[in-house]
Amino acid sequence: KGQPAGGLDLLFDTLMVRAMDEPDAMYGLLASSAEIADDRNSVVFTLRPEARFHDGTPVTAADVVFSFETLKEKAHPIIRLPLRDIVKAEALDAGHVRFSFATQETRDLPMLVAELPIFSKAYYTAHDFTATTVTPPLGSGPYTVKNVKLGRAITYARNADYWGWKLPVNRGRFNFA
Repeated sequence: KGQPAGGLDLLFDTLMVRAMDEPDAMYGLLASSAEIADDRNSVVFTLRPEARFHDGTPVTAADVVFSFETLKEKAHPIIRLPLRDIVKAEALDAGHVRFSFATQETRDLPMLVAELPIFSKAYYTAHDFTATTVTPPLGSGPYTVKNVKLGRAITYARNADYWGWKLPVNRGRFNFA
């Protein structure tokens, strides 16, 4: 509902991030690896055990499944429409999640799911995902919300406790305090 603040994506990590100098290349962020099935009908992501939300809780496969299901059901149609060919997400265990696809025709489906923001299932069990709010959400990314002036400004601050600062994929990124 409404217009989200610019930059909110800085609060949420994704399973993988694109390499800006290589088309179709992605590198692990929350996920340390991705394995596409031989028939190309599914992909399994292995999560990094050190990945954490801002409150210190680990990012688990249940969070990934929850994020996918929430976005597929409740997100803006611009986000929901590309997810139509992803049949399901399932937690294989706390550190592995599999996405199953309806077709092999769309070769970008593994990349699409790899770029979805991952939300805390525990947080959104206590907070309605669809409710309009000015309370900053719980994320796992390199920034947190420092200050909000409703309708005027939002200020982000680097999260000194961000779990992913030392990952090679983050080298040279998120340098503004």
